[in-house]
Amino acid sequence: GLVPTLAERAGILPFALYDSANNTNYAAGSVVPITPQAQALIHLYPLPNLLDNSIYNYQVPLVTDTHQDFFNTNASKTIGRKNQINGTFASQSIRTSSTSLLGFTDATGALGLNTNINWAHTYNARLRTNVGYTFSRQSNRTTPYWANRTNVSGIAGIIGNDQDPAYWGPPTLNFSSALAPLTDANNSFLRDATNGVSYILRWNRSPHNVTVGGDFRGQQFNYLTQANPRGTFTFSSANAGGTGSDVADFLLGLPAASSIAYGNADKYLRESVYDLYGTDDWRANPQLTINAGVRWEYGSPVTELKNRLVNLDVAPGFTAVAPVLASAPKGSLTGTSYPTSLTRPDRTAVEPRIGLSWRPLPGSSLIVGAGYGVTYDTSVYQGIALNMAQQAPLSLSQTVENSAACPLSLARAFTPCNTTTAQTFGIDPNFRVGYVQTWQLKLQRDLPASLQLVAISLGNKGTRGAQLFLPNTAGETAPSGYEYLTSGGDSTRESAQVQLRRRLKSGFTASVLYTYSKSIDDDSALGGQGAATLSSATIAQDWRHLNAERGLSTFDQRHLLNLTAQYTTGMGLGGGSLLSGWRGRLYKEWTVQTQINAGSGLPETPLVSARVISGYNSFIRPDLTGAPLYNAAGFVNPLAFTTPATLFGNARRNSITGPSEFTLNAAFLRTFRLPDKLSLDLQFAANNALNHVSYASYYNDINSTQFGLPSTVNAMRTLQTTLRLRF
Repeated sequence: GLVPTLAERAGILPFALYDSANNTNYAAGSVVPITPQAQALIHLYPLPNLLDNSIYNYQVPLVTDTHQDFFNTNASKTIGRKNQINGTFASQSIRTSSTSLLGFTDATGALGLNTNINWAHTYNARLRTNVGYTFSRQSNRTTPYWANRTNVSGIAGIIGNDQDPAYWGPPTLNFSSALAPLTDANNSFLRDATNGVSYILRWNRSPHNVTVGGDFRGQQFNYLTQANPRGTFTFSSANAGGTGSDVADFLLGLPAASSIAYGNADKYLRESVYDLYGTDDWRANPQLTINAGVRWEYGSPVTELKNRLVNLDVAPGFTAVAPVLASAPKGSLTGTSYPTSLTRPDRTAVEPRIGLSWRPLPGSSLIVGAGYGVTYDTSVYQGIALNMAQQAPLSLSQTVENSAACPLSLARAFTPCNTTTAQTFGIDPNFRVGYVQTWQLKLQRDLPASLQLVAISLGNKGTRGAQLFLPNTAGETAPSGYEYLTSGGDSTRESAQVQLRRRLKSGFTASVLYTYSKSIDDDSALGGQGAATLSSATIAQDWRHLNAERGLSTFDQRHLLNLTAQYTTGMGLGGGSLLSGWRGRLYKEWTVQTQINAGSGLPETPLVSARVISGYNSFIRPDLTGAPLYNAAGFVNPLAFTTPATLFGNARRNSITGPSEFTLNAAFLRTFRLPDKLSLDLQFAANNALNHVSYASYYNDINSTQFGLPSTVNAMRTLQTTLRLRF
């Protein structure tokens, strides 16, 4: 990474600048006065250990230490001829410590318990039932390096952030140039628990096999954490009240924006999830099987046990906003009554599904498969509730841009201004759960030499995807400085796959699969995945034209080739199956496995981090210059983009193709059979066996001197030897 140089630590900058805040000119090479806050924070950076340049001047190996313990057990009991009870219990403990580029070592600990018990009863040869109960509990604790160690902010003279010892440490510093951010993990203690019951009834009467059932899950998400207790400062070369240099602004204590959110640390979120379903596996005739069914699924919006959620009551056109609390759920602006979840439930998740398998030519190996289904994403509410739980008036929550009306400094940037919107998040109370329609056509046929050919056409259509934007950021005078979530996005994906597989013969089996696909969307977060929904969401550039966000999906991988192969010695006449004696014992039953993945890169979005709007940055895209998108080295060409001439840039979202993918993994294993029913498993495994260097992504900020260069490297070769005794 890039860390402050010795000259920068002394306040010596190689260029002339003008301090508009203090009406002072500084010549190149002169000493810029460093505020006490900046002086305290800059020394948290390590000294450069490489030749000074504008790209990298510091290098250190990053070490992660992980300890894992697992325990599993299961038991079953048959009672009479019609009843069987079985259950499982599993636990795992994982402790990890990891060190960041700046030398901060953070510790995490996870403890998980999972148990289930099932009772199966057979009424007769045609009718069976199963009742089950599941309990799981997961706790995760993160202890940052600075927690209970040093009150960095307090000693530096930064006021307004959380001074609780559990949240001690430096504020986060983000720079629009390539300077490495100053950041540390956030202290958190999370405890999740789920209680679930299920019921399944199976009835078969030729040619029908009918299954009906239902599930219920009561879910608890208990948090003891703050969203942003130490606060975040953004330093930008485009700071209206700054010098034109983000590093100089930092030394002078002139942030372009600040954000903070703390208070209401303990949160007790609750959600109930229900589903009912029925399917019929119908063997229509020897050549045709149809599987048809329908499923209803409902995940209730998340509530907080003590009604400590806050949404925004929004006037038409976003001309005014006011907080509405779950404890008093009636909007002061619109007079609208809200449920205690502050979002209205969506109980319309009916999911029809049908699939068929057809052999059109009797006696032929040709099989035609087709299917269609609908799936709803009921996991979106957890992340939404977390955002609503960290808002004023329950906590200090604000995002502020430096301005004449609200001047910011390192010392007092977290003190609220009269022009600041106290809340930082709102959601459409009529937010609807998104769903995806999936259809597939598959052809399969056997070929000579134990080969099988499979061709698949697969399509997806997503509807009601989440869209996140910043209201009133295009020159409007109405309140701004908050995010707003709606469900108006959509997506499509089409793919074609061809697979050639060799069935196991003479100890050898292999498969090669090629996939060509394209996916586009205008969603901020595609696929809910619980609390990850909003943490990874993309803010739309122009809140007035959300359809302008339509572009390649973040997971769009145009080409992907997967090859797997396995060979076991001593199988088949040509493979040495008749070999006997010590040579046979030494040679037989060794298995060699290999897997190769090669594909094109994933899309990335170019950004202009220097442009700060309403306290937010890194959501504005640049303008295209017309220069080639990639340079001779195959990396992104910095000359292809420039700072937008108007407020918003014309580069499309995800318009950069990231680094291509290539990995080769291999394994060499054998099982030795020992006396007394003992066996010994030996395995040698290698990930990235060729030690091939591949990159995961590029730096996508055009204001960074590292723009277009690889930002992260995929894992290098690892070797693992496993010896397991089974008895």
